[in-house]
Formats: sequence, C-alpha cells, structure tokens
Amino acid sequence: MNAVLGLDTSERTAGAAVVVEGRVRCETVEASAPRQSRRILALVEAALAAAGVGRGDLAALAVTAGPGAFTGVRVGVATAKGLAVALGIPVVGVSSLAALAGRAGPWPGLVAPVLDAKKRQVYAGAWDGETGRRVLDEAAWDPSEFGRALAETGRPVLALGAGVAPYREALRSCLGDRYHEAPEDLWTVPPARVALLGWQRWRAGSAEPPDALTPRYLRRSEAEERRGVGRGS
Repeated sequence: MNAVLGLDTSERTAGAAVVVEGRVRCETVEASAPRQSRRILALVEAALAAAGVGRGDLAALAVTAGPGAFTGVRVGVATAKGLAVALGIPVVGVSSLAALAGRAGPWPGLVAPVLDAKKRQVYAGAWDGETGRRVLDEAAWDPSEFGRALAETGRPVLALGAGVAPYREALRSCLGDRYHEAPEDLWTVPPARVALLGWQRWRAGSAEPPDALTPRYLRRSEAEERRGVGRGS
C-alpha cells in the first residue's frame, strides 16, 4: 500500500487527509482552536484510523507550507517534519493557495484563491479553471492591484477564500460582471487536496527530505518587520 498523509493548519481550520494509490480514503477537518499542535496530531490519528492505514503504510507526508497565518503555517510544517523524521519518509510542501484553487473544480475562466494577509493585503494568485495552469503568481497583493491584474486577463474570475469577504468590493470594482464567488463552504483549504497534490508530487519524484522543508510566508512577520529582518522564502 502506498499512502500519503496530508496536513493543513494554515488558516481557519485544521485537518488531515489520507490518499491511497491516488484516491482520497479519508478527510478530517475541524475549526482551528488553541493548542493547534495537539489537535493536528489527534486529527492525524483519527484520519489514519478511519482510512485503515498504519503509519508504516505512509510513503510520504504533504503539508501546506504557506501562505497563511504565520503561527498556523509554523505548526503544520513543524508537525510534518517531526512525523516524517520519525517515520523515515520524505515530505512535500504544498501551496495553500494551489490547494484552495483546486477546490473549485472545472471553471470556464480563472480561479482566484484569496486569503486575508492583514495590513490591507491579500495572499492570492490565479489559476486557469480548466487546465490548472497558474496564470498570476502567488504574492502578498494590494487587493485593488490584484483585481486590476485579474481584469487585465479579460477573463471571468471565480474568487474563493477567507480574503474574499473583506475585499470583495475592491475586486468587484475592477472586474464588474466578470467577478464571481464560490459558495462559502468552499472557502477553506481542503486537506484532501493537499494530500492529492502531495501524492502527485511524490509519484513524480519531487518529494524532499524533511530538513529541506521550510515555511513559505510570502512576506515578513510583524516581529521581523520590527527587527528589519527578511525571510529567504
């Protein structure tokens, strides 16, 4: 049995999912809570038990490496690295935006996952809703600048994610009737998609050793900004 465990703690929820031979076997998600590191380990055990998969069956581990909430991303990456080291398996760092984009399903235009980055910015990018090709790079965007970049493509846009609600008017003003929103129940990062992307990367031979996995924040934290220190990723 070749299985991949996917983890997500990057945003408003925490979850784990198991993919076996390219098919989702189980997904467990709950609202994020204090002591997130303890909850994600409990979710891992629940997902493995529900999937009928033992730790020894895992070929790799996938985790959202960012962007997202700084603490949540750190918790997920640290948990994934610890488990992977203990099990002697490689890891795959998955973009939370790419995982969220995949939740929309086929769409005749662009899919734009948008996360609230605070400080009047959004973490966002855009993917072709039919081919999955990335069209706009992931970055910490000014919402209006992101809206204008989307508008320049001339294509309809499906927005989803926790950054939509606070900035929908900025996006709508740029896109007009080409602006659309996915239902709110699709606005959270799906661990099953994280696991599937991890499975694909593992099968392609692009998993990496645990010590090579690093968070991908897309911008500096407040503490780093106060110190004037940047991140390498």
